[in-house]
Amino acid sequence: MHWSGKASLKGATEVERDIFAELERIFHPRGVVIVGASNSDGNLGRFFLDGFIQLGFEKLYVVHPREKEVRGVKTYSTVGEISGEVDLAVVFSPQETVSQVVRECTLKGIKGVVVCTSGFGEKDGEGRRLEQEVVEIARRGDTRLIGPNCVGIYCPSSRLANFGFLPKESGPVGMISQSGSLAVMFTVAEAARGIRFSKVVSCGNECDLNAADFLAYLGQDPETRIILTYLEGVKDARRFCQLAREVSMEKPIIIWKGGTTEVGARAAATHTGALAGATEIWRAAIAQTGMISANSAEELLDCLEAFYFLPLPKGGRAAIVSAMGGLGVTIADACIECGLEVATLSAHTRRRLEEFVPPVGTSIDNPVDLGMGSIFNPQLYIDTIRALVEDDNVDMLLITSSSWDPSYIERVLEVVRGVEKPIAFVSTPALKTVMEEPLPTTGIAIYPDGRRAAMALGKLVAYRRFRSGD
Repeated sequence: MHWSGKASLKGATEVERDIFAELERIFHPRGVVIVGASNSDGNLGRFFLDGFIQLGFEKLYVVHPREKEVRGVKTYSTVGEISGEVDLAVVFSPQETVSQVVRECTLKGIKGVVVCTSGFGEKDGEGRRLEQEVVEIARRGDTRLIGPNCVGIYCPSSRLANFGFLPKESGPVGMISQSGSLAVMFTVAEAARGIRFSKVVSCGNECDLNAADFLAYLGQDPETRIILTYLEGVKDARRFCQLAREVSMEKPIIIWKGGTTEVGARAAATHTGALAGATEIWRAAIAQTGMISANSAEELLDCLEAFYFLPLPKGGRAAIVSAMGGLGVTIADACIECGLEVATLSAHTRRRLEEFVPPVGTSIDNPVDLGMGSIFNPQLYIDTIRALVEDDNVDMLLITSSSWDPSYIERVLEVVRGVEKPIAFVSTPALKTVMEEPLPTTGIAIYPDGRRAAMALGKLVAYRRFRSGD
């Protein structure tokens, strides 16, 4: 990634600074207790305990009224029996016992409690009453709550895990999700692309800490450069939008908003108890705050790949390279529809292309059509890419097809190394043949479809314009 966000919000209020300090303790705890982990098959607490062990977190404690030990970790009957320092509790106990567990945590001086147990505000009136009771207990003890009805937090730099087999390596992406399953799914899916996360929080019902709190934290977090969000609604829309606009000036916020239809809004209410809000209001808020909107999981991940691997472009002028004229034409259409321009190549670049592009079955106009023979001639692609990245009329490249030569990608990387222009490849069977592993952070992003590539590049351009005030 060729640009970075800053580690603090300009003019951060005392409230936001306090939130940062509180969440720092939660994301970097001295000790963690898992309440409700047992040796029973299918026990979620034990599953989470395995995650902590796999990531190498050392000061672990387990509370269970009947177990002696779980996964080799000594078990206590109550939180109060633990003598070591504990800053974070992860709770899986039955709904009717959560209030007592939170009370014990406050007496122990635990600063953060993740309530994974469901059946609270998202269920019915009695659940909402119990949820409020838990909040009041926590506030009296100066303890902050995450959840209920969530899957907790993941922070590889401090070895916090909410699932097993998550990457131990930290990265620049922070995620806020009101869906626990999506929080885990995106983390795992992006690991296969070589993308790593700094912090991930599943905030569930948000009975206490909410999306705005986590946005304030990630906005100041020096480990986070990109913020990913899945939201169904927000508790404090005004504060959230004010924060989003300020954070967006430093770090991109990619947002997928659920509950945009009447049916979806009802589902959101039963999922996390969220009030989804009017779609038109959300669209206006996203536009005004500079957030990057995605309408599906596919779009969210495509945008993330662009912001993770690519530099911000100076403008929206795209050059398109293809071995198949039809693909080049359809990508040109997609560029226009996604707010990009099809660049007019300079006279110098056209003369360079005339020197090596065969005269038959090709075109040196933009889109540049190299003809089917280029698949077997990697140098033709290499020379074309070099000419286009050096053209001042070109802000970005979209490249389709490739060579069958196994050295093709390595040779492309040599050409684009240090180039401050985003380059997107549209994957083909040839490209898949020569790529065995995900690319490192090189300034190249790969998409399976030209329209998806154009959409992601269009988001980069829109965000650059927001930051520039254009």
